[in-house]
Amino acid sequence: MQVIIEFPHSMWISKHTIRFSFKEEISDTNFYAVQTFTRFLKKQLRHHLVESVASYHTVTAYVKQRIDVDLLRMQWLAIQASAAVDDRTNRRLKIPVCYDEEFALDRQRVMDYTGLSFEDIKMLHMSKSYYVYLIGFLPGFPYLGELDSKLFMPRLEKPRASVSASSVGVGGGQTGIYPVDSPGGWNIIGKTPLKLFNVNGKEPFLFELGDEVQFYEITKQQYWEMKSKGV
Repeated sequence: MQVIIEFPHSMWISKHTIRFSFKEEISDTNFYAVQTFTRFLKKQLRHHLVESVASYHTVTAYVKQRIDVDLLRMQWLAIQASAAVDDRTNRRLKIPVCYDEEFALDRQRVMDYTGLSFEDIKMLHMSKSYYVYLIGFLPGFPYLGELDSKLFMPRLEKPRASVSASSVGVGGGQTGIYPVDSPGGWNIIGKTPLKLFNVNGKEPFLFELGDEVQFYEITKQQYWEMKSKGV
């Protein structure tokens, strides 16, 4: 069944930069709208588009010359009316996580706040697929949503000075993975042996905007085995 998406509000930020905005919220509906509209822009603008940057509810387009927004709106409405929107699925990734106490730095804090056992916390964290809503504040850091509402909780009041790369955390209604060692305030519940960021790699980032992610549990032994193989 086709989902009808209204044309987003548009605003010129500079001579060659225009921002398109959907409803200001983090949701699957916005995720779908942003992904669909991004593909639409790349197809319709083609040679005029330098780059497009998507966030939770906006798509910012950098163009070589000023574009006709009214014409773009008519093209969008025509595609919507003909049910010709491309709703192809993106990549589906399965991510191993070790939830051992050694890696789950905020195990007790998350249990105290949610009132759940850590076994239940793990099960809820692995119980659904997440979409990469945003690549933020570090290179390759995936903001994944949405968590089961039972796992919603605030980030640390005082962020850690250093969180090790590949740590898996939860905060607010989302979960994420640190791609590099950095300061951070997410509640750490595990760690993946995978590398999220490789500056020398052909594809430096493990995740792309729009990827569908599913976590599964591994033991500490499996973690170190996978780590040693450089998976």
